[in-house]
Parts: sequence; C-alpha cells; structure tokens
Amino acid sequence: MGKNFSIDARLILQLGRDSIKNHTTALTELVKNAYDADATKVDVEIRADYIRVADNGFGMTEDEINKNWLVIGYSEKRHSKESEKGRRKTGEKGIGRIATDRLGKIVEIKTKSALEVGQGLRIDWEQFDVDKKSLDSIDIEEIENPTLTIPKRDDGKISGTEIIITSLREQWTSQNIQDLYDELSYFISPAGADDKKFEINFANDFDGAYSKKVKSAIDKLSEIDLTAIYDGGDEIIYTLTNKYNSVITTKIMKITELYQTLSIEDLDNKTELNSGPFNLDLSLFIQKTSLLSGTNFKLGDLRDFLNNNSGVKFFRDNIVVKPYGFAKSVLGYDWLNLAERKARDPAGVGRDTYKISPNQLVGSVFITRDLNHNLKDSAAREGLVENDSFFDVKNVVSGAVFLMESYRVKLLKEIEKKPEKKPKTSYDSIKLITTELDDVKKELEKIQAHVGTLDDFKGRPLSMTINKISHAIEQTEYTFENLLDEKRVLNALATLGISSAVFGHETEDAISNLKISSKNARDYLTVDIDIAQSELNKAYEQAKLVSGWGAFALARVEREKRSKRKRMISKVVVDTIEQIKPALESKSIELIEEYDDFYATSYSMDIESIVMNLITNAFTFCVNENKVRKIKIVVSKNIIETKIGYNIIVSDTGNGVPDEYIDRIFSPLFSTKITGERKHNGTGLGLTIVKSIVDEMNGFIVVSKDKELKGAKFDIWLPTEIN
Repeated sequence: MGKNFSIDARLILQLGRDSIKNHTTALTELVKNAYDADATKVDVEIRADYIRVADNGFGMTEDEINKNWLVIGYSEKRHSKESEKGRRKTGEKGIGRIATDRLGKIVEIKTKSALEVGQGLRIDWEQFDVDKKSLDSIDIEEIENPTLTIPKRDDGKISGTEIIITSLREQWTSQNIQDLYDELSYFISPAGADDKKFEINFANDFDGAYSKKVKSAIDKLSEIDLTAIYDGGDEIIYTLTNKYNSVITTKIMKITELYQTLSIEDLDNKTELNSGPFNLDLSLFIQKTSLLSGTNFKLGDLRDFLNNNSGVKFFRDNIVVKPYGFAKSVLGYDWLNLAERKARDPAGVGRDTYKISPNQLVGSVFITRDLNHNLKDSAAREGLVENDSFFDVKNVVSGAVFLMESYRVKLLKEIEKKPEKKPKTSYDSIKLITTELDDVKKELEKIQAHVGTLDDFKGRPLSMTINKISHAIEQTEYTFENLLDEKRVLNALATLGISSAVFGHETEDAISNLKISSKNARDYLTVDIDIAQSELNKAYEQAKLVSGWGAFALARVEREKRSKRKRMISKVVVDTIEQIKPALESKSIELIEEYDDFYATSYSMDIESIVMNLITNAFTFCVNENKVRKIKIVVSKNIIETKIGYNIIVSDTGNGVPDEYIDRIFSPLFSTKITGERKHNGTGLGLTIVKSIVDEMNGFIVVSKDKELKGAKFDIWLPTEIN
C-alpha cells in the first residue's frame, strides 16, 4: 500500500503570515482579488480595531467557495489569465485568501454572486497555530444569511465581496498608510474607460491626508503629457508638460494654422471646426527602466499596463464610445494611423523625424451630446459616422501627436545638452583625406632625403612609392569632384521633380486651356475670324507657359551651371524665377524682388536649387490662404565678422513655420504637409537639399516669421568665395 503526505495546519501560517513581507503587501493582495473579480469600485478602510475591504465584483457562489477558494494554493487565474472585462489578472499564486492572516487573527468573508444568495465564512487563524494538527481537521465556521455592505454596481445588480479583519497583528503608521496609497494608485488607469474603470475609496484613522479617492500613479510615469481645449472658436489651446522639469509649454494654434500644418488640401481656409467644443488628454509612455526610478513599478508592470490601456479613446458624456483606442479592436484601436506613419519612417527619438507608436499613447477625447451634434453614431451603433466633424477631431488629435513628437525631440536635445556639431561637408572629407595623404608623402620625401636610393618594404625605389601616393592624391580629388558634380546634378533633378509636383496643376491647366483655345479657334475660322484670332492669341499665351516650363526643366542641368566661377548672383536668381512667374501669376501671387548687384564665386546650379526650393515652399503655403498672396525675395551683400558674403531671403504670406517644427524641417523626409487620410503634398526633401547646399558652401540658415508678410522667412547667408 502506498504512502501519502499529510499537511500540518501550521503550513498555512508559513504560506501567509511568514511569507508575505509586510501588512501593506498583504492588503494589496486583497485589492488585487477585487480587480481580478471585475470590480469597478472598492472600499478600503483601515481603522484602529479593524480592516475592511469591500468590492462590487462578480462575487462567489457556494460551489466556487468549496472548489476554489477553500483549496489552498489553487488559482483559476493560471488557466484564465483575463477577466470577462479583458483585464489581465494580477494574482496567480492563490495566496490572497491567506494574506488576511498577515493582517489579523480573525477574518469574516461575505460574498454574493448575482446568481445566488450571500455566502459567509468566519476564520480564526489562531486555530491553525497548534502542534501536530492536520489542516483538514479544522472546521471553518459558516455565516448564515450574511448582510453585505458593498459598493453599488452601475448595472443595478448586487454582487461582490466584503472582507472584515479584526484582532489586528500590527499597528498602522502614517508611513504605512502613505506606502499603501502609493501601491493602490498603480491600479488606477488614467484612461478611465468603462471596462477598465477601477475606483478605490480609501479611508483610515492614521493619516487624514490619504482618506480620499485614490488617484492614478501611472500619470507620474508618463514622459510627456498634453491637454488640448477647443471651445468652438477659431483656435485650439495645447498645453504640454514633461517629467524632466516643471516647465509648462502652452501653444495657441489657429484653426487655419493647424490645417496649413497638416496641409488638408480641400480645407485650407478653414477657420473653425464643425465638431463643436471638445477636450483632449494625451500621455506618452516610454518603456525605459530609468523612467521608473523611485517608484514601486517594474518595467513588466508598465508593459502590462500599456497592453491593457494604450490607445486614444472617445468619451461622450463620460461614457466610452467603442471601438476607438481598444486594443482588441482591429479597426478602431489605431484610428489615428500612427502605426502606418511609424512604419513609413521608423526613426528613433535621436532623429528629427521621430514618430510615436500607438502602443505608447494613453489618451481620451471628451465630447458631449449637447455640444457635438455632428458627431453621430454610425448605423451599426459602434463608432461614429466618419464625416467632416469626425475628421476635424481626428486632425486636432493628429496635430497634438505631431506636437508631442516635436516637443520630445527638442526636449531630449536640451536635457542631454550635446554640443551642436556643424555637419562635416563633402568638401571637408576631401580635404581631410588628401591632407593626410599629402602628409604621408612629405614624410617619405624627408626619409628619402636622408637615405638616398633606399628601397621600400616591397623592394621598389622609394621615389616610386612617393609618385604612387601623389597619383593617389590626384585621383582622390578627381573622384570626389566627380561625385560632388553628380550630387549637384541630383540635387537639381530632385528640385525639378519637387517643383514639377507643386506646379503640375498650373502646367496641366495650361495644356488643357491650350487644347480648348486651339479647338475654338479652329471652329471659328470659317465663322468669325476675330473670335478665331482671339482664341489663337489665348492658345499662344498658354503654349508659352508650357514651353517656358519645358525650357526651364531642360536648363536645370546644363553643364555650364555645374562649373565654379564668379557670377552676378542677382542675375542667377532673376533668371531662375523668371520662367516660373506665370505659375505664380496664375495663383494671384505677387512677387516682390529686391536685388543688390555683386559678383560671388558659386555654382549656378546650387544657387538655382536653393531659390527654386524656397520659392516652391513659399508657393505651397501662399495658396493655402485667402488673404493677399505675396512672395518676397531679397538678395543683398552682407559682411559678418569680417567675412564677406551675401543673403538670399525668401518670405511669404502663409502662416509661417510653427516653433515646434523649426528644428525638424531640414531633416530628410520630414514634411509639415501631412494630410492624414488624404495624400501627401510634400516630399520632405526640398529644405533638406537647401540645407545640404548651404552647409557645403559654409553658410547658414535662419528661420523666423516675417514681420511684414507674417509668413515664413528663410534667411540664408553664403560667403562670396567658396572652396
């Protein structure tokens, strides 16, 4: 016959009283059980002579008490890791029930499921503190028809669990209370969605400051927080804070500025939103251990929290509107398309084009039925009708994400305080390599002068090695010059492509008008010669526009423009913009020109690329405005710290470059012309090309707001002599 283990009653004390490190941890285990039971409200009381924890979770049936709760070490959470509401269950060891022994000698547990009458047990843990007594020989006292005092449920049902512990083992202190409050605060989600809602009401006799509703500690772990308020007028107020310092940054953005920044093509002149007033809260969470310093939170806890709570949710009259921001909703979770943006450009925070991932954001949009009439339920009763009002809200939230990204890039640069390094130009690289080779050559010549006809290590005359190095220097310079020439041509071709994309509508209109006028002229030739002649004149003007654009395109890569020589800079600029004036005039853009006449050494193609990209940029933002459209270009001599040079300044009547984007606009592929649901209107390369050329020429760029025209102002300084 086989043998069996028997269990001494004292084992239960070792599992509970002796293994749980302190009474705050023990009480936290009871709150975890309430969370796992899908409670939305929990009362926690710590008094001088008792402790009470009561929740409105699903409670327990008699069968569940017998088969689960009274089986020490058993936890159904190992098999079912999520609650009915989708919460990730926090307790899996089955020790919550015996944690009560760590708190006091006597515990009463009263519980009720929505399906049965109440059940009750009274346990005296001292009964287990005896020698050589079998665990199963100790009877647990049942409480007949227990009366429960538990928080009310929103659905009107009555269910939950109440635990009362007496004959307390330890005296609580103010510090204990503070520590417990901090631990409980990690259960509270800042998002507050109905299915994640978990409210803890805390009362105690030891520190009145903590007798209150527990607030979320997750808020303290966010790296950046943003709030936005739209009151129905013509502007949005964004407020940003961060965990690194106490600086509060407020940005008041006009609706026109928001839509210009987002470059929504068919809503360029929008001055107010169709959505009605609403508020927005966003928090950015980065999964870094360093951000958890000084808390009881672990990286795994933060990861679990984000898995459960990340997403930007809608709340209408404080009721969540599904499916927005819910991880289990394939279509609704990432309704801002953040993952797609990140996939297109997965740059890290060290780069100016950094994008936020959807699982890093926890946020809420708050609307009401009374003030947001146009935000209507869809026919399927899940989600909202995706009309103009919905896209208004979406664009405001997208703009907020964009602001957070820019703010974070700028913030971390300031915190890390890395010195700003001037980028090494291609010419700098050539000089470095050729200088090092030349130094080697000179050293060998010195050696040769001392040793005469001594051979090198390969047995060749030293003079032959010196000649080979001289040839290598020449070849290196020649190769780099060719590469720079190719780069110059590629910049010009890229500029042409960017300009073609922007001015394409004007060219297309000119071709269409040419066809119409030519057909009209043909039809009227036998009817009315005067009308036919008038139509031919129109056709001729349109043909000139098309021909001029074609000539302009062909002239961009002429070999002469790739040569370095002294040129009158104003003439290069005038010749460049002369051929695109018809496109500017077609959009009623007034071109203001101011030139000084002087000569400077340059590559004509470089100057043209600078001017074309800046004019193209100004054109894009000018046409987004209903007001008078102007572009101003100034070329003037300017001596800076004894260095003779000149400025090329281009400004416009758009809304300017938001401060948040100034540090990012020169990065490759970065564009403020993002359309959200609509197509991109910018390549993100034009200003990168400008910056590259200016750096190569040892110049610099200053971006600001033009005091006269009120739009963007790009002020470029270049030396009159270049290497």
